[in-house]
Amino acid sequence: MCAQEEELHVLIDDGQINSRIGEVDSSTTSSANSVIEADRLRNNFVSLPDVLEQEVGVQMRSSGGEGSLSTAVLRGASSEQVIIYLDGVPLNNASGGPVDLSLIPVNVIERIEIYRGSTPLALGSPSIGGAVNIITRQSAKLSSEENTGQISASVASFHTYKLSGSSSVSYGNDDVLLSVSYLNSKNDFSFVNDNGTQYNPADDRVENRNNDGVEHVSMLANWKHQISEQYDTELRLDVFDRQKEIPSATNNADVQTHLDTQQYDFLIQINAHDAWSKDSNLNLKLFATGKNEEFDDSLAQVGFFSQHSESVTKKSGMQFYAEKNKLQQQWKLITALSRETYDSESTLALVESGINTRDQIELSVENVSYFDQQRFILNIVARYQVVNDQLSSVTDSFGAVTPASDESYRLLNPQIGAKYLFNSRTYLTANVGQYNRIPSFYELFGGDGLLLGNADLKQESSLNMDVGFTYAWYEPYSWLHDAEIYAGIYHNKVEDLIVRIYNGQGIGVPQNISDAVIQGFESTIKLEPTANQSINANISLIDSVNKTDVGSFDGKILPGYYQQSFSLHYTYTLAMWSFTAEADVKRNMYYDRSNLLKADDVNLLNLSVRRNFMHSNIDFRIDNILDENVQYFRNRPTPGLSFSLTYNHNF
Repeated sequence: MCAQEEELHVLIDDGQINSRIGEVDSSTTSSANSVIEADRLRNNFVSLPDVLEQEVGVQMRSSGGEGSLSTAVLRGASSEQVIIYLDGVPLNNASGGPVDLSLIPVNVIERIEIYRGSTPLALGSPSIGGAVNIITRQSAKLSSEENTGQISASVASFHTYKLSGSSSVSYGNDDVLLSVSYLNSKNDFSFVNDNGTQYNPADDRVENRNNDGVEHVSMLANWKHQISEQYDTELRLDVFDRQKEIPSATNNADVQTHLDTQQYDFLIQINAHDAWSKDSNLNLKLFATGKNEEFDDSLAQVGFFSQHSESVTKKSGMQFYAEKNKLQQQWKLITALSRETYDSESTLALVESGINTRDQIELSVENVSYFDQQRFILNIVARYQVVNDQLSSVTDSFGAVTPASDESYRLLNPQIGAKYLFNSRTYLTANVGQYNRIPSFYELFGGDGLLLGNADLKQESSLNMDVGFTYAWYEPYSWLHDAEIYAGIYHNKVEDLIVRIYNGQGIGVPQNISDAVIQGFESTIKLEPTANQSINANISLIDSVNKTDVGSFDGKILPGYYQQSFSLHYTYTLAMWSFTAEADVKRNMYYDRSNLLKADDVNLLNLSVRRNFMHSNIDFRIDNILDENVQYFRNRPTPGLSFSLTYNHNF
């Protein structure tokens, strides 16, 4: 092997996380990204939103206690503008509504990949804000044919209980994993109820939260089969079933409103290594998803009207991925087909709506080229999407009719990224891309009583640019074991941005903003002062400006996310003990476009201690020590001080 090829191996392959066909190659992608490994998700009482909140550029918005609606914001992009993937298959759908991350239990997750601002080609559909790819657990091939398992039990404040377990079986060419979990919580935390009079403290009183309980069951089954050295298959099924109570803005104890959700995600994929020639790989995904939501506010205790609605979303399709790897360049191709149907029945509608359908075709290609002795990597991506919507007629409670229509969209989303490697751990990245998003059925027609529709919405379009620099050391000083610093800036210019405007009861209406500029700075510092200490600090500063033609809104901060975010995670390990402290500080968020309704500042502090044994451990957590009830959504407080105790056993 020549010296140049040896240098390529050091620069490109070192630290690569992904090895399966069709996954994002972390060594070549120029997208600003971070990865959450399984050890952050195991052995303690945390939810997926809790873990994501600790990553730079990510903000979570929760509407209450355990199991409540939790959505992700990346670099100021709304939850609709962030695509959530499960094993590379998007969970976002035409029916819309933000992907509720509280539905996905952490015990089924192997790792989480976060891509801010630009979406790698391997994930398919582009998005304005970026993407979160959740990789589910698989049964790793064991050195011998044997079974492994794990059970976990948690008890926490507010009458909260959680049980989970998994079993892994390997036999010959087959690997099988089965994982189940159960969560039950009353979420009866205390908070200060201002009775809807924010500026009159005289009628404030401390109450326990009413009608915010949840019961959630989930199951994951994964089967891998090795056909030969060249071919392998994987089959995965996820099932979620959740009954969630919905509290009223006034915290009325007699409220009986609830939202029940059943969802399944089915995926089968086939991989072919060295398919038609050496270094040519193929991946075929066939998927089907379904979600049934029933919202019952028959007594009009949450919304303005009596409502009982049921919506059924079904989506199926295929995605074909091919790559050809050469020494100086790579070619990648994705083609995808999908059909989605959305059927909603509601007592609000004077005339029932028919079935809405969205058909989508995507063709994307990427060229990855290497220059300057493999140090400079250039990614050129072109995505072309054809979308056809068949919308049925809708009549709302006011008698307004949205006539049936057929809408077609042809979207071209080009993207260029560059990465320059000074060495395997120090590099510079830059990206520029055009992204478009079509309004969802949820935004057009409304749903679940908490969001009204707007049939006049236009599609969004954004030009995204960013530059980032990562610099790392390994044992540079006797007192510093390892260190890494990332710093990046970004600038997004969005036309016809869709934002949600919420009233005093927490009911939202989507509206277009003619122009908006979202720009900011983000930085991560990772330190290991010694082998048994780790420090992770994040800073995110966002400057978002409304450029609408409406004078009262022009120049205002965009609503829905905090302008300044700071977080700190510190862990110290001593023998069989582990001690962790987490801090999260956020400033400056508004609920409305006029910037008259300012949200609570966030000051969260969490502590935990873990005792490890031979095959088990015990974890004790104290969350929100300062006992603050943050309202990410107006009149939707989150829990204050809470405690949890978790026992895990591996066998």
